[in-house]
Amino acid sequence: MKLRKGSILFVSVAVMLLSSMAVSADKTESDPTGDVWHYEWADGIFVGWKPVSRPNIDITELSYTVSGDRVTLTLKVLGTITNSELISFWFSLNTNDSSYTVMWINGELLMGIGTDTGEGLHIDMDPEISVNGGTLSATFDVVGTFTTGVELSGYAQEFTNAGDVNAEYWQDWVPDDDPSNGQGDDGTGNGDGTTPPKPKTPGFEVIAFIGAIAVALIILRKRK
Repeated sequence: MKLRKGSILFVSVAVMLLSSMAVSADKTESDPTGDVWHYEWADGIFVGWKPVSRPNIDITELSYTVSGDRVTLTLKVLGTITNSELISFWFSLNTNDSSYTVMWINGELLMGIGTDTGEGLHIDMDPEISVNGGTLSATFDVVGTFTTGVELSGYAQEFTNAGDVNAEYWQDWVPDDDPSNGQGDDGTGNGDGTTPPKPKTPGFEVIAFIGAIAVALIILRKRK
């Protein structure tokens, strides 16, 4: 009887340990507030940039959590996830053998894709989306592993004219927020007041390229 009770206790502890291990894969990138960069042009001439407060695109945290065969990417802002064609959010998780990317704009998922970059060719293009206040989450099927090379990155941006980077706009990156590369802000950009700093994260073109690759892989798999 004692042996049986001991076996039950051992199995219960083992199950608890295994359960905790299943959700242990996670990572968080914290980001300071008040670090949204404001880009401004005047009469077609780039004036400069400076950090400002813009709560609805001020990212505070980017994270991921794995539970069983599902992985959830979460982006949090200081304010509220706003439904506007002038505001967009992009964030991604990359590992040694997989990539997950989310593009959210105007209250809709513009693109969500998880791809196995190894030999498996596993793809998930239909993540579950959740929006709650200042939190935006996307849950994918796990298509790879999370052993090495895990990186999180993303940005939030707002335009005065939808998608127009040659007009006034605001942007916050995670990580690497300072487009002046640590040289501070003097309001003149690179010194000549004509050229803005280059974004450090992929834009619409790269996202479209990733999507095209995913579609091509699906077509190839169907033909085999």
